[in-house]
Amino acid sequence: MTSVSVVMPARNAAATVVDALNSLRDQAHLAEIIVIDDGSTDDTAARAAALGDARIRILPGPRNGISAALNTGFFAARHPLIARCDADDTYLPGRLESQVEWLSRHPDHVAVSGGFLSLDGRGRTLARLAAEGPAREVTRDLRSGQVVTTLCTWLIRRETLLQTGGARPWFVTAEDIDLQFRLAFLGSVWHLPQPVYGYRLHDNSITHGRRATQLAFYDKAARSFADERAQTGSDALDQGHPPELPDLPDDGSRLNSAARQMAGHLVSQAWRDHTAGFRLTGLRLMLRALAQEPKASNLWKGLTIMLIKSFGPKSPKK
Repeated sequence: MTSVSVVMPARNAAATVVDALNSLRDQAHLAEIIVIDDGSTDDTAARAAALGDARIRILPGPRNGISAALNTGFFAARHPLIARCDADDTYLPGRLESQVEWLSRHPDHVAVSGGFLSLDGRGRTLARLAAEGPAREVTRDLRSGQVVTTLCTWLIRRETLLQTGGARPWFVTAEDIDLQFRLAFLGSVWHLPQPVYGYRLHDNSITHGRRATQLAFYDKAARSFADERAQTGSDALDQGHPPELPDLPDDGSRLNSAARQMAGHLVSQAWRDHTAGFRLTGLRLMLRALAQEPKASNLWKGLTIMLIKSFGPKSPKK
């Protein structure tokens, strides 16, 4: 059976890197974990090395953004399949076994993706994401600029990943979205909704250190580039004239906080559970969302609507 290289970008992840690595070490078909220590000032690398696992390779990062760090790992990978795991996240048991087995039976596909769990800082599940519906082909969705799941759930053929040139350094964030779209233009992608990844939300992550306006700009750019490729075969970044970068406000209040994202995930899961008939579970999750963002008026409105739907008077049947 084909073996896998897992790329793990890491910066000041001493508190979480051991848990992340341990979630990988018992995975079937794991051949190597490439930890890219991208300028850590803590003992991230020392903690990874202390595990004494010969499959763990620790490489210095270029200190030039997440795209450059990822590419260091992608191009150092030695095995036919490549996956990503961030140093504050985890793989769920059996992840690589199921995905390797699927790709081995479908040589016409370049990648397979999965669902994931969003977790709070204590590792408690907030929501199941990209985990609904049947297994399905998602190539057309991706080529039209629709995100299905996170890149960290993907297992990708190395040959195809290297053909893309890796993550594009212009993207200081949303590089994973852009890479998903570009991979889909090189071959077919299948989605298995079973959760395979634990995505931890906390304010120390790189994503939550970005301002919301910055995230929105790069996200929109990735989708626009996908649309351009679908129409012409290339995009503005390929052609050397990407959109002008926005002016970012100095006000830190616009940071993309983990609390805000946790609340959003909890609300989504609350409504899924409520719609499925688990009303009390939905209400409990809505209250957890309010605990994260107690001043958010839209959450109070959502709770009111859910209470009315759960316990309010029923409309008379016609």
